[in-house]
Amino acid sequence: MRHGLCKAVIAALASITMIATGAATASAAQAPGVTVPQQGGYSATKISHPDAALGADDGILNVDANGNPTAGEGTNDRGQSYSWSAVGYGDWMYVGTCYSAMGSTLKIMASQLRTDYATLKAGIDALFNGNLFLDSGENHSLLLKINTRTGEVRIVQGPIRNVNGVSVSGYRSAIEFHDKLYFAASAQPTPYLVEVDPATDAVKTVYTSGKVADRTMSVGIRGLAVVGDQLVASMIGQYGDNESGAYIVASSDPSAGQDSFRIVGTQQDLLDYPAYHYTDEIFGGAIWDMVGFDGRMYVTVVTGKNGGKRSFALFRATPKATGRWDYKLLVGDKAQGAAYDFGFGADRSGAANLVVYKDHLYIGGYNDPMVALPDAMQFKFENLYKDLNSPVNLWRMDADERFQMVAGEANDAFPEGPIGTIDGATMRAGLGSDDEASRFLNQYVWRMQSYDGKLYAGTFDISDLAYPATQFANGDILHRTPEEWQKQIDYVKAFIEALRKSQNDKKDKKQGTSASSDGQSAGQQSDGQSAGQQSDAAAQSDESSSEATAPASEDDLKAATLSADGDAQAVQSDVERMQTLLGDMQGDLTAAPATASADGVTTYSADAAPSAQDRERFYNQLTQLRDLLEKNRANLPDSLVKSFDEWLTQANVENFGYFVGTMKYLSSATKEKRGFDLVTSADGVHFSTVTRNGLGDNNNHGLRVFAVTDTGLNIGTANPYHGTQIWKIDDGSGDDANAQLERNAFTYDKYDAESKAANHKGLNVGIAFNGAGVDEVRYDEHPLAAGTDYTVTDSGLTLSSDLLNGKKTGSTGTVTVVFSRGARARFTVTIKDGTPGASKPSQQQSKPAGSATAKKPAKKTGSTANTGAAVIGVVVAAAVALVAGGAALMLRKRA
Repeated sequence: MRHGLCKAVIAALASITMIATGAATASAAQAPGVTVPQQGGYSATKISHPDAALGADDGILNVDANGNPTAGEGTNDRGQSYSWSAVGYGDWMYVGTCYSAMGSTLKIMASQLRTDYATLKAGIDALFNGNLFLDSGENHSLLLKINTRTGEVRIVQGPIRNVNGVSVSGYRSAIEFHDKLYFAASAQPTPYLVEVDPATDAVKTVYTSGKVADRTMSVGIRGLAVVGDQLVASMIGQYGDNESGAYIVASSDPSAGQDSFRIVGTQQDLLDYPAYHYTDEIFGGAIWDMVGFDGRMYVTVVTGKNGGKRSFALFRATPKATGRWDYKLLVGDKAQGAAYDFGFGADRSGAANLVVYKDHLYIGGYNDPMVALPDAMQFKFENLYKDLNSPVNLWRMDADERFQMVAGEANDAFPEGPIGTIDGATMRAGLGSDDEASRFLNQYVWRMQSYDGKLYAGTFDISDLAYPATQFANGDILHRTPEEWQKQIDYVKAFIEALRKSQNDKKDKKQGTSASSDGQSAGQQSDGQSAGQQSDAAAQSDESSSEATAPASEDDLKAATLSADGDAQAVQSDVERMQTLLGDMQGDLTAAPATASADGVTTYSADAAPSAQDRERFYNQLTQLRDLLEKNRANLPDSLVKSFDEWLTQANVENFGYFVGTMKYLSSATKEKRGFDLVTSADGVHFSTVTRNGLGDNNNHGLRVFAVTDTGLNIGTANPYHGTQIWKIDDGSGDDANAQLERNAFTYDKYDAESKAANHKGLNVGIAFNGAGVDEVRYDEHPLAAGTDYTVTDSGLTLSSDLLNGKKTGSTGTVTVVFSRGARARFTVTIKDGTPGASKPSQQQSKPAGSATAKKPAKKTGSTANTGAAVIGVVVAAAVALVAGGAALMLRKRA
């Protein structure tokens, strides 16, 4: 029961890293709170629960008197452990949470182990001293939004638990497409895709995956991407002709619902690589991440199955005019056409996260140390040590699919090693320099973000969750109780006594022979002793005869043999050294106050636990003991050898070595180094550190999400102790002014009256950039190609005549400009044709896809504006242009 309980408890712990609609009352707006200076001139300002200090409960929301999540009054909801997904829109950051996922897993395990949740919960509480949040049966994962300017919070979609048979464990990824927000819902019995209209916060399901064949299939979908003019989502379940597994769907109009999606990728297209069962690597991570880059989509896949460990694969997916997508393996099995081995040869990276920055695709490694923790709780440290010994790498790929290692260690794939630097030194695995010991704690490049010309990368730090595994006493790791240690010492002592006795007997015999050869004393008769002496000798002879008939012990026989061969002294010296080592090791185990938990595991208090140096000394003693055993194996009694072989095996010694190595790595988790890391770069090669300790809160073990809003770059943390937090990251340049449009309505004439020919000049749109760059331009939400559809100049941007001449005469379209920072801008373009003799459009003109009126900045209360009336006809559009002419309008952005 002891090891089964430990395994269940830590397996539940591992699940943390994976994981009813109604109007909600808005909380009172608050100004953002504490600002914490970071490295490199950066600072971080806390948005959620701004009055809560570092290390205090947060969770963004509150809990009311009935225990339900609320945006109103109540106590801070520390159960909202992770911001699991996020996307920005205007000043608002929309967040999908993961609520106490470990608690749900514990309930399932309790059923499987035929025990109860309370027992397992008690085990976790003991391991973490009650500091890790565990639910009491509730599940409050939900969708919310938080105003990053005011701190106001609103619930968008409340918890869904057994609503019409559906239960949602959380929302794992999010993306924006065509002015709507989409969230991947991890749900039973089947996962699905949720659409949120930020104009009204209306929520609807647009796609539900096929039937999930059995409950061993992981429903934690997470891959979302925009490729060209399509929203692409990963799914799990049945598809096609009763096929089952991971698959990919796409739609150019997802708001139209289920029938608008078509399958564009299958388990077979991905070479049956996706591992999609909970028993597989990373709990069935399957299709892990997807991103559009250079007109194609790149997909990372978890491949380790049935408890096996194998690194990720990378595919390229190319949409075809026929509607089919072609898949090409880039990283995986070379025998199947891959250019690189799985994980680029990094054999611990079970998955990889993706982001596009400038002209490269960046690939961040994702190890799976949580799966190693169940083994560690059974005192098997090899996997945990190997994960820590191989922290995550960072790679990148250009549009020609040429790869480089940015951070890592030279290997066969990249013998030249990393090209990246961190704070001026070579950037090694774990996103740190050679001198940065805490880099080994970074086991995920969890999320990356391109913002304002910079690349940001946030990590997951394992030390907080691995700490319980380091509390165990040395003896426990070798499965030895204090009584067993003493018994082993007694075995050795008995043999040493036998060796000493044999040596003494041999010495006495030798001395006795020498004395006899010298003759008798003058008072003795040559033919014997006196009568009294003869009587005493007879008595002694009787005793000797009695002893000789008693069976000699195995220790005595072995000692006698060694004495006869002349080897006893050397063996005695070695065995005495073994006794000393055992005594020292036993003393180490009892030197610090320890406590036995309910399941018999011995742990130390934090201030009394042995240091890494103590355990390294213990390991050296153990190694010496093993070496002496092997050296003298043939000279020791079989029973003594057998007693050692029960525990002093090479595997146990190696395992303890892994434990000591694990301790060395975890010892770097000081207050200054424990918690997620955040690094940044202005060119994708030369990085600098922002934080190494979770922005100053050591329990922020992961930077889980980024979101770009009108206020800047925001993040959401993973904190299973006190709840997730929302922060704004400032690079020290202060709040920048938004870019400003010359005006927000334009008319384009396909006829150039000046040249009396077709218009080849395009449309010039004046923009005061105020330091911002242009990241993207969209026409009626369709992405435009830089250099072809538009060009950026110092004074604004020019829409090409080829683009505009192809638009329907009389139509009015909405152009959205996404800047590198600050609010995005919108303007309308009405198309006319003044060519002599050209047909005139009908009076009823097409409705524009959007308008400046529909997208006014949010009010101070933070409520999202209504959609508004559409502009009808070119006359109305021209009137708007006349009124707006010459005005410099600051338009809001949603990210």
